Formats: sequence, structure tokens, C-alpha cells
Amino acid sequence: MESLLTLAPPAGRLIVFGDIHGCFDEMLRLLGRIAPTPDDLVIAVGDIVRKGPEPLRCLELWRDRGYLAVVGNNEEKLLATPWWRRLFLPAGDRAVLRRPDLVQFIESWPVVIDLPEAGATIVHGGLLPHMNLTARDVEAHRADLIRLRWLRRTNGSWERVPKGKQQEGDVLWPSVWDGERTVLYGHTPLREPRVEPRAIGLDTGCVYGGSLTAAIREEKAWRLVSEPARRAYSSRQGLQ
Repeated sequence: MESLLTLAPPAGRLIVFGDIHGCFDEMLRLLGRIAPTPDDLVIAVGDIVRKGPEPLRCLELWRDRGYLAVVGNNEEKLLATPWWRRLFLPAGDRAVLRRPDLVQFIESWPVVIDLPEAGATIVHGGLLPHMNLTARDVEAHRADLIRLRWLRRTNGSWERVPKGKQQEGDVLWPSVWDGERTVLYGHTPLREPRVEPRAIGLDTGCVYGGSLTAAIREEKAWRLVSEPARRAYSSRQGLQ
């Protein structure tokens, strides 16, 4: 797996999907509304698997259509499941792990996809302020970039706050992101997309009964399209 994949802008649109989490019906409906063409580039922000009903079908469609993705924390969790615990996983996750071709597909995903000429970067969690987008730096901060939500200022530098450990004074990373790129990310489920001058949060909690959101860049501007969830498939985490 490459840590950093750098691409030229597509001839058509750049289309970035938020966290899918096995929500195949919503994904298919949203793709139908967007109608990607061969000139478009379609990328997922990770977390295609786990929690939802049909991760296997989602992965098969994503691979068969030649779409791209960055790795999310739920892909890492799934692939790291010890053999003795796999029997207790939901059926959809067990089905994915029984498919070496789909495991290999997930293992091929980078941590970051960067499109410098389009001014866009795709990552699952987020980017650290002042970091350089080099393969070396991305690999060094791999865990942070996949899981980033909250930041804390410590000894003059920003550090990731582990989940559930945030304190007064901590900030969400997009509020202090100062890079040149517009970063499209997931991981932090919100009722509505979070749009900032240089960051767009696309996890609108489809698997929790929210919606599935995609950002579409055409004519140098972004527009957002959302598809409501048919129902809540998981109640493990509420929407913020």
C-alpha cells in the first residue's frame, strides 16, 4: 500500500464519497443521481466496510468500476481482526474477510490521495497543521491521519487527541488547518456536511440513519449531494 498517491486532475469531474459503511442501497442511489462518466474520478474517503448491511457488495462495485479509496480506521480494524474473533463478526464482515481479492483491494488503498492541480486532498481522518504532504511524512503520521478529529496544543505544536479524551480548549482539526489544499475527509459523523474554507467533512452518518453525502468538483467549484438513509443500521454512535 502506498502512503501517498498523487494524481493529475481528471478530464471530467472529481467526485468524493463520504463514509459508506456497507450502505449499498444508498450508495447505488447516490451514484445513480450523480451518474459518473468515464472522464470522472470517483474516490471514497474510507470506511466502506463495517457496521452496515452489505460491505461486500459495496467493495465489489467500487472495485469493478475502477473507483479509488483511501483507507479508513474501519478497514484497518477489520483486517486486523484476529482469526479467533472473526467467527463473532457480523456476516457481512466475515464475507469480506473470506474474499482474498477484496482484502487485497483494501490493502492497496493509500492513506492520502493528493491532486495538487485540482487543489484537493482526500484523507479519512484529517491532516495535521503545517505538515508536508510527502510520502515520508504521511507514513510517519499514518495513525493520526486515519483517526484525526480533535487537536490539542502541547509545547507549541498540535497533537491528536485520542477518541473520548478531548478537553476544554481542544479544537477540531479543520478549524486550524492552514494548508493550500481543500481537504475532503470523513470519520467524524455529522448531521450535515461540515464546510470550511479549506476542508469539507463528508461523513453524514448514513449508517446511523443520517445520509450519504458526496462532493462534486466541476468548473473549479464544489457542490454537495446527499441521499437519505433508508433506516438506521447501527446505533453505536449518534450524530453530532
